[in-house]
Amino acid sequence: MKKAESLAKIFFLLFLPGLFCSCANRTEVQSFTFSGMGTVLSVIYTGEKNETAENAVKKDAETVENEFSYYKGSSFVSILNREAHEKEVSVPAHVCRLIEQSLEYGKMSGGVFDITYKSTGELWENNGNKIPDEKTIEEKQRFVGGDKLSVDCAGNKIKFAGKGVKIDLGGIAKGYAIDRAGEILKKHGVENFIVNYGGDMLFCGNKGGRPWSIGIRNPDKPSEILKKLELGTSGCKGVATSGDYERFFIIEGETFSHIMDPKTGRPVKDARSVTVIGDDATVADAAATAVSVALHEKESVEKIMENFRVKIYTLSGDASFLKEW
Repeated sequence: MKKAESLAKIFFLLFLPGLFCSCANRTEVQSFTFSGMGTVLSVIYTGEKNETAENAVKKDAETVENEFSYYKGSSFVSILNREAHEKEVSVPAHVCRLIEQSLEYGKMSGGVFDITYKSTGELWENNGNKIPDEKTIEEKQRFVGGDKLSVDCAGNKIKFAGKGVKIDLGGIAKGYAIDRAGEILKKHGVENFIVNYGGDMLFCGNKGGRPWSIGIRNPDKPSEILKKLELGTSGCKGVATSGDYERFFIIEGETFSHIMDPKTGRPVKDARSVTVIGDDATVADAAATAVSVALHEKESVEKIMENFRVKIYTLSGDASFLKEW
């Protein structure tokens, strides 16, 4: 359920020339870039340089990674995966709320967004470079589903239904981190900015009084813009992109998407590019993952669009045109 990190190029290249430039004057622009969450993280904002805000954003990104990474043994996700099948595990309130929110998104998506997908998904990572056999997949699928988690955010305690249940918040944690970064910037008086964490983004305010504009590039022809969109001049919009043309793995000579279908326990097919625009980065992140899984089920995608209140643009199979839902 991870996103294609280098897809940042799809949007970001369109911003740089003349960014925040107006007819009367040129607004002062600041930017900083750092590493985290296995990718490149960057922020552009207007006004005077604010090192306090920048340091707070960097520190918070590190905190989110340390708390929610599936691959860090000390994270709350790892602790839950090790211990929650034996007993209730206490977690901080914000950790419980994000897991609870993820389960709600699972219901809203009809089950195609599911943080328990890792119960089966780990087979594709840790199977000795062999394609998992049908029997093993079926056995592991017993542990997939939101009903396998008991979440009590009144007491901030979580319990798993069995030893085989595993969660991974990779399909939502980056969007969540971006929204937290946005709140930090606002708290420090920054109103116009772009937070870009590996291709998932949050746009707030405007660029010198003009609306933000983004471009969706053709994955097969990087110089070709398939769609140009305007995001407005006030408030915030989250944008998330998921795709399998740059992120994939090969087992036994066969190429598989990095995006897993929680209903089948297998990688999805033909989800070349999915772009979602929502009210914040968290919802856009989760919806992009869900659409990547449900891409060939028209009613499911339309339901996701309705329930998550997002705009969706997809490119699949051998199609050379972007579909707007």
